[in-house]
Amino acid sequence: MTEEPRILLDMVVSDFREMYPNKAENFCCTGGGGAMSMSEYAPRRLTSAVIKAEQLRATGAEVVVTSCHNCVDGLADLIKHYGLKMQVKQLVDLVADAMVPEVCAGAAKVAVPEKVKPAASLKGKRILIAEDEPDILEFLGAALEDHGATVIRAGNGNEALALAKKEKPDLITLDLQMPGMDGAQVFEALRAAPELNALKVLIVSGKPELRKVIYETKSLPPEGFINKPVDEETLLLNVRKALQVPHGG
Repeated sequence: MTEEPRILLDMVVSDFREMYPNKAENFCCTGGGGAMSMSEYAPRRLTSAVIKAEQLRATGAEVVVTSCHNCVDGLADLIKHYGLKMQVKQLVDLVADAMVPEVCAGAAKVAVPEKVKPAASLKGKRILIAEDEPDILEFLGAALEDHGATVIRAGNGNEALALAKKEKPDLITLDLQMPGMDGAQVFEALRAAPELNALKVLIVSGKPELRKVIYETKSLPPEGFINKPVDEETLLLNVRKALQVPHGG
């Protein structure tokens, strides 16, 4: 996770300076976390830490921020060893320091900003999710419910087809590899049923090579095909497109 801490840093400090290289290409603060627990390697660790020391010195910063306890200790050691004029702080401490207390009736109370709720752009839409992996099923369901949709969940192909017939949803997100009937069989059954052939279908699959299986059928093609892993933004973009719902409403 590299972007989330930077979003917070931009909110709580006035002069954020990157070290280079950074993110996934950065140098380890302790020369390998395990070295911190083996005191006999401290001299070697501090010798190799010259790379990190020069990297920090080049920023001209007064504070180096981390969220890792091992890094706090390792950075504190090398800062002292190389005489750097900076201190180590954890990100959580900077965020806490930046929170503005509101004094009310003699008692300090923390002013908490109101949580911004996602726009209910899918309100009134009923969406069936066919997915056999519980964590993905929960993720997709929560993302759609957050935006106002009524979500119906199915853990396998047979259940998905039965619920589609019973519930008549506006859209079904369909995994292709599931127990019982696979997604391709469910798709063909949906398109073959007169009462369901107009149901909008969005394929969500970790097997992009199966796209050919779906699009080479003689049936009306699906409204979209999303490759796993899928993020919330991509999911919502494709769902809105399939349902012809404009962004935000």
